[in-house]
Amino acid sequence: MSETTGAWEGEDYSLTPEQNRVITERWKRAEAAREGMDAMMKGIQQETAQSHGSKLEGLEYSLKDVDSFRRKAASAAEDKGFPVEKTAQSIHDLNRYTLTFEPGAYTEGVDRTYERLREAGYEPISEKNTWEDPVYKGVNTSWQHTQSEEKFELQFHTPDSFKAKMENHELYELSRGKELENLSQGDDDLKESYRNAANLLQNERYKNVEIPPGQERIGERLIRDTLDPDVPSEDVELIRRKEAEKRAENLAKAQAKAEAKKQAEQASLGLDGPAQSTSQGLRNHLAAPAAQAPRMRPDVPSIDPVPRQSRSRGPSLT
Repeated sequence: MSETTGAWEGEDYSLTPEQNRVITERWKRAEAAREGMDAMMKGIQQETAQSHGSKLEGLEYSLKDVDSFRRKAASAAEDKGFPVEKTAQSIHDLNRYTLTFEPGAYTEGVDRTYERLREAGYEPISEKNTWEDPVYKGVNTSWQHTQSEEKFELQFHTPDSFKAKMENHELYELSRGKELENLSQGDDDLKESYRNAANLLQNERYKNVEIPPGQERIGERLIRDTLDPDVPSEDVELIRRKEAEKRAENLAKAQAKAEAKKQAEQASLGLDGPAQSTSQGLRNHLAAPAAQAPRMRPDVPSIDPVPRQSRSRGPSLT
């Protein structure tokens, strides 16, 4: 992330230098807590994997991107008049995790996870069950340590509901940002029609997702959206095209970010520019077979080389 805490702008939103300082400092506290929380969630997953077949999804995204946090704070301030300082205090999902269980093991797996988190000193501060919602299905919980300000979000999904959620990411982005407002050019009715079209498209991916038995006793049951089957087909097709454009845009951003990270890692190892070519040439030289080695004279007995001991490189870290 950039260390600058001057003014920030992004996605039609902005923060003053002071607002950006507040948001950046809150994000850095979450960054410092990440390693310990990752370790805790890995331990819970390993235990529940044996008993309930759990998987920990998207661990590489367990810390919310700082610019995404900035956008969230800026939009809350501009669109809802919510002070940036309150966003920094109330946010739960800077550190966030997702556990999946197959439908038949889902409810018991969630129960066991609750037990383990309470044993670790955490209590739920938010429990939203949207399995009956047509646009987003799952259980989203937030937790806080009883002896500190540490907070994190934990989502519970089945493999199929997680897949649908990920496939709907661009539609979710369209629905929450200013793009529908810009598309509708100030026409509130048209904006609502576009939002309803996005809901219909999200619902399509949830239609065949099995609802886990017993899930109704987990958390607060919410139905936040309804479907309007009378949305004009041209509005649906427009949102479908915008989703495809957004997906291509996100892919390009991800590729650029990965390339920037790769270049930064090479630079930190002194492998940029001429040094990289020299290092690569040395590796090629060492890896080349000794095809030009002189042959031994026939009258000199050959000696079997001493077998080399393989060097263990340890476990691969993923």
